[in-house]
Amino acid sequence: MSLSRAVVLGASVAGLLSAAALSRTFERVALVERDHLVDAPEPRRGVPQGDQVHQLMPAGLERIDALLPGFGDDLIAAGCERYEVDRDVAVWYPMGWAARVAGGMDVIGFLRPTFEWVLRRRVLALPNVELVTGNATGLVADADRTTIIGATVAGVDGGQLDAGLVVDATGRGSKAPQWLSALGYAAPEEQHVRPFLGYTTMVVRLHEDALPAGLRGIASTPNPVQLKGGAILPCGNGHHVVAAMGLSKNYPSADHAEVLDFLDEAPSPIVGRAARSAELITPPATYRMPGNQRRLWEQLDRSPEGFVAIGDAVAAFNPIYGQGMTIAAVGAALLGQIVASADGTTTGVAEKFAAELAPWTEYAFSMAAGTDSAFPGAELVNFTAPAPESAAAEAIAVAASTTDIGVAQAMRRAAYYMDPTGMQSPDVQQTIGEWMSTGRTPDPALTDPNQPPETARAE
Repeated sequence: MSLSRAVVLGASVAGLLSAAALSRTFERVALVERDHLVDAPEPRRGVPQGDQVHQLMPAGLERIDALLPGFGDDLIAAGCERYEVDRDVAVWYPMGWAARVAGGMDVIGFLRPTFEWVLRRRVLALPNVELVTGNATGLVADADRTTIIGATVAGVDGGQLDAGLVVDATGRGSKAPQWLSALGYAAPEEQHVRPFLGYTTMVVRLHEDALPAGLRGIASTPNPVQLKGGAILPCGNGHHVVAAMGLSKNYPSADHAEVLDFLDEAPSPIVGRAARSAELITPPATYRMPGNQRRLWEQLDRSPEGFVAIGDAVAAFNPIYGQGMTIAAVGAALLGQIVASADGTTTGVAEKFAAELAPWTEYAFSMAAGTDSAFPGAELVNFTAPAPESAAAEAIAVAASTTDIGVAQAMRRAAYYMDPTGMQSPDVQQTIGEWMSTGRTPDPALTDPNQPPETARAE
């Protein structure tokens, strides 16, 4: 197939990044979006989670900066805030505080409308990327239905856009399985883990002494025993996002007073106290979702050339784990690399992309869904919860991370860089083995939910 034009369906984060990646090899990229986009940091109608807490993990930022050099600096210039997550944010686990380490693991905190605005401006400034306002309604195949050659789009002249590659970035509600079924293809199998979660988020200005000295944020999230939790994280311009989180249908309301009462039940009372003393900047906004969803595109026995799915159209996660934007960035970077190495054709790109994205998706989905499967009332579809011995080993690693800097750093790198290799290092495995064999428990000084630990320095 020709590399004259790619069509990306959806100006989501995944769609914008895909357009940036494909602009390097295709002559033109058409970015199709049904929402009217404005040149301002305003919420987008198609992003119901847009008001909720967000941070960009290092693995995601590195890939976006490679696609759009200086993007991280653009975010900072727009008022977003860079901080060391392992040093500046105290994290409460069910068995105590995670060790705080000055290790240089930077993340960027922001409000999603600002992030998307900065990203849109960078992508739409690319000379061969065109924004097309319209609603994608289907896929167009060649005569023998072996190759996708375009998409039908309501609102464009002729009702169709021809393409050498069509990218579905329309999110978890993607209609691509139905579109492919209409062309004679099987829909991908799906996995679901539904812990029934709800968020309420509000932007605040914290009192100067709201958090313990040295902290810029705190995370005291729900666990299977304590189903209500909260987090306070920097979001830029001197403000913080306060998020109330509930699982197993413990949904926080949109009423400010009720949200504060909800936060009082978080595992660490610091969250509720800090929120009560804060100045409210924006009213509480709620968001509910069943949970994690994955489409197993890579397992299809038969699929057409010229079509790929990316972002939430492949897998959507519980946002508490902060994986969605990072997986979108990983996918866009992979897609760009695969197309660039395909010698001027898209033949084989779809199958290769699905196969190479699958390990990343599997890792992120297993982490999120495996954790969420332990919550009371969670619904599991085509997914097996971790074995008890695996869950027990994970709990021991978490316990060790309250004291051992090496374990804490390895766990954070596994989460923020999606790199679990550190967890298999001899030192980390020896430490976890010692905790397991001796029945060691965290130091009582680290299990006081009112007293986060001091910062240590990585060796």
